[in-house]
Amino acid sequence: MKKENKNQRSRQPRTPDNTEQKRDSQYSLNEYGLEPPKIYKREQNRISHQDKERRLKRKQPKPIQQERKIQNKKRRIKNSIIRFIKYAALVVGIIGVIVILSLTVLFKIQTVEISGNKIYTKQQISAVLPIEKEKNLFLADTSSAKEKLEENLPYIYNAQIKRKLPSTIIVNIEETPQVYALKTQDKTYTLFDDEFKVLETAVQKKPKKTILIKKAAIKEAIPGREAQFTNEKIKNNLKTLIDEQKRLKLDKITELYSVDINNNYMVYDSRITIKLGTCEGLENKIYSALAAIEKLEAQNPQAQGVLNVSTGKQIYFTEGQ
Repeated sequence: MKKENKNQRSRQPRTPDNTEQKRDSQYSLNEYGLEPPKIYKREQNRISHQDKERRLKRKQPKPIQQERKIQNKKRRIKNSIIRFIKYAALVVGIIGVIVILSLTVLFKIQTVEISGNKIYTKQQISAVLPIEKEKNLFLADTSSAKEKLEENLPYIYNAQIKRKLPSTIIVNIEETPQVYALKTQDKTYTLFDDEFKVLETAVQKKPKKTILIKKAAIKEAIPGREAQFTNEKIKNNLKTLIDEQKRLKLDKITELYSVDINNNYMVYDSRITIKLGTCEGLENKIYSALAAIEKLEAQNPQAQGVLNVSTGKQIYFTEGQ
């Protein structure tokens, strides 16, 4: 019995192990052209990668096509530049024609309008004005015309000359706002404005509403030009006094003079001489003097004398001429 059992055991089929099962399954898959899942997936990734490379190669232009594209691009750029040059030349040509017409045919001066004049007539101004009718509006030298008017007609303080399209020149005259008179050695007067431009010479009588400049001498006086003083320091002091009188609108100042840097004077209403000392703190000194004069006139409207405000602190009044 034991032998039979042994034989029976030997006849029973042997169960294959895991390795044999895997090998058999691999052979069976190979028979159908298949591989195990991991190998199949890896192979599919390789194939898809190859497909991508092929597609990229198809998308890349061939050398001839690429060269044609470069040439076409260059041709388009060149054509664009040529068109731009043509348009620019056309615009420049049109502008040139307009400029030539403007300087030759169009914009000729037909009218000259003059305003603001009282001392000089329009005929006098037109006779000096170096701008003629029928000349081109844009070629008119307005700066030169302004200088010529102010020099040849000295009472013209400021001349503003403007162009008005299509054919008009406008001349606006501002005449000298304040006249100063200096008595010369021959007992005549030289008149000038606040910039010392000479207005007239050898005037026999001092005009009304002029401010007298005393204790100064002129070595050269040509109408229309700046007066030349013998002492430049005196001239500078006078300019400071004139500027302050003009800025503060001191209408009742009738005389100005300067002896030196420490002795400068204004005369109020031809009655009260204001001794200012130096020109430092000039505004405060003048206001102090005007306040003192107001008190003096409250007591005596015809008060005369010397008012000393040169220290800028204390004020002294000495009655009498």
